[in-house]
Amino acid sequence: MAAAMDPGEEHAHFVEWAQSNGVDINGIAPAKFKDSGMGIVAATDIKFPTKTSIHARLAAYLALRFPDDDCQHRPWQDIWPSRDEFKEILPLHWSKQLQDLLPHAAAVLLTAQRSNLDRDYLSIHAIHPSISRDLFTYVWLIVNTRTFYWEYPDLPNAHPRLPKKRPQLTADDCYAMCPFMDYFNHSDKGCDPKADAKGYSVTADRAYRAGEEVYVSYGSHTNDFLLVEYGFILDTNGCDSLPLDHLILSQLSSEQVQVLKEDGFYGSYTLSPTTPTICHRTQAVVRLLTLPSRRYTAFVSGTDEGTGDQGRVNEYVIRLLVKYERQIMEIMEEVEGLKTGGDATTAQRSTLLRRWKQVRAIVKTGIDVLTN
Repeated sequence: MAAAMDPGEEHAHFVEWAQSNGVDINGIAPAKFKDSGMGIVAATDIKFPTKTSIHARLAAYLALRFPDDDCQHRPWQDIWPSRDEFKEILPLHWSKQLQDLLPHAAAVLLTAQRSNLDRDYLSIHAIHPSISRDLFTYVWLIVNTRTFYWEYPDLPNAHPRLPKKRPQLTADDCYAMCPFMDYFNHSDKGCDPKADAKGYSVTADRAYRAGEEVYVSYGSHTNDFLLVEYGFILDTNGCDSLPLDHLILSQLSSEQVQVLKEDGFYGSYTLSPTTPTICHRTQAVVRLLTLPSRRYTAFVSGTDEGTGDQGRVNEYVIRLLVKYERQIMEIMEEVEGLKTGGDATTAQRSTLLRRWKQVRAIVKTGIDVLTN
């Protein structure tokens, strides 16, 4: 490797001139090399940027064009939610004290969201250091709240818009932004957006009177998901449920964890406000916790439906839920005691309290159903 030498004063002067005229130079510098003349040298250690997600690329694209008044997207940008609106409704921007009082499922989702944002910002900052963290966070959330799932439907294999490695696509690769369609609000029962090779379309799912709001369904999402990702919860959500992993996994021995992983029943335990109240996976793990191993094995293998053991299973889950209900009441008292201004705004506190009331209702319903 040829040694880099000082290129001289005229090149230092040129670098200053280039930067003053808008050229971004990050981690590199001109240098003179013995065998090849002038070139570029790494002025600091340069890390190769990791693969950037589609989410990050869309956010970077919007960020780079955001300050330009002549940007072709300016009419669309002008109707986006403001930074202040996002700071009010999205838990990512809430105070730490408020975030610490989120239901467990929402807290897990928020941690994953923050991790994705950090990863995407680092990958883009390595390429476009001029994009500030504040602007990137804003447009990243714009993408997060306004994208639709696009899996390149009905496109022939040779189509120029089709990714070269289509079989390797994941859900995170299939993002599309649709100006005007992002006006639609969500309901668990609404119009179902359809996509084909021409794009997206929305067809009414029923008759609507003039002035009546038309909704679309974003998918089968719990209110914890809707709160973290979009900043709202529904008063009535037929898709709502309560994960039980944080109540059950701590009860397992290392041997039981291994058994469940081998059988494919580790984690994803759910309490639903509708029948069946506890899911099949919860039925399995509670049997492992409370019954002889042969009874658990018979249930997960399908040779015994477990009807005779259902009473013991229900009793165990009821004890867990009664204990959790007490914890919920304590958390609700803490939320009600938050001071507006420093800890939370009135709207944030109200939303969080409403969510905990919904969680408590799911727990109470579960106790009532399993008791009777």
